[in-house]
Amino acid sequence: MIRPENFIYFLTVCGFFIGVIFSMVAPIEPAMVLWTTISITAVFYMIGLASTSWFIKHIDIKAAYTLNRDYYEEQLDKARDQIEKRETYIRDSSRFIRQLEEEILQKKDEDLL
Repeated sequence: MIRPENFIYFLTVCGFFIGVIFSMVAPIEPAMVLWTTISITAVFYMIGLASTSWFIKHIDIKAAYTLNRDYYEEQLDKARDQIEKRETYIRDSSRFIRQLEEEILQKKDEDLL
């Protein structure tokens, strides 16, 4: 979820670029370009403030983000058990491969002698 201040910043930046575009489209003098850009940016800033304050006032954020803790703990325990089984399997496989390599090396040494 986007934080409210980031949403305000996003709308302000969008308003700035829209203000610059509208200022460049109209054939006006440089002072009016600056004034138009600042005023459109301010309007978008006010829209951002109004919408975030309405959101914070009317939306219950805690109710939207309640987690079923028991379910997630159970899932994490299952994942941990699976990882432990895989680690054991990999460790055993590594030992087996090491034993095979040692046997092959010993056989080669015996064949060379």
